[in-house]
Amino acid sequence: MNSKNTVLARRLAKGPPVSIIAPNTRICITTTPLCPIAAFSMCNIAGVRPGISVLDPFAGSCTILLAAKMIAPTCRTVAIEIAHNGQVNRDDVIRDFETRNLTLPLALVQGDSAEVCVRDIARSEINGNAFDLIITDPPYGIRESRNYNDQEPLTELLQSIGKDREAGKPLLQKGGKLVAFVPCEEQPIEDCLPAQDVINF
Repeated sequence: MNSKNTVLARRLAKGPPVSIIAPNTRICITTTPLCPIAAFSMCNIAGVRPGISVLDPFAGSCTILLAAKMIAPTCRTVAIEIAHNGQVNRDDVIRDFETRNLTLPLALVQGDSAEVCVRDIARSEINGNAFDLIITDPPYGIRESRNYNDQEPLTELLQSIGKDREAGKPLLQKGGKLVAFVPCEEQPIEDCLPAQDVINF
């Protein structure tokens, strides 16, 4: 054996098979799907693990929930998406889970996550409890048009979480995590986030 041409190595970690949920492999096609690497990263930051409940209030084609199910097949997931089936075909979303042998979300709720009744439906899927994690990629207007609400989507979500907590029916568990994709260009990250008074609900 020529030692100059031999390298001994040990694999310390293995990354997720992100290509399995790449946009060009999906049945549900949307205009701005989230990058699978970002989806897996967000799920890992949130701490997705078996048995916990996960809500995506701006689910789109469910890239985040696909990643969550690949990480923890027994996690309980719920999607909210405002778009109608002509834009986000829910039957195709289901087929994307089925063709990968992933457990389906508990529900794909059509509606606006800023509406109380829609959030109530989402909570009802986990017996009226609050979610352990909220992981989402809001439509910011940079990546796709936003013309149905007055506030930025992340601001509306934070306000909704605060209102539900005040009403005694929290959307997010105490000690739970909210992980959101916030697109930035050259400005500081602070300039991309909602105002501090909104964050401190």
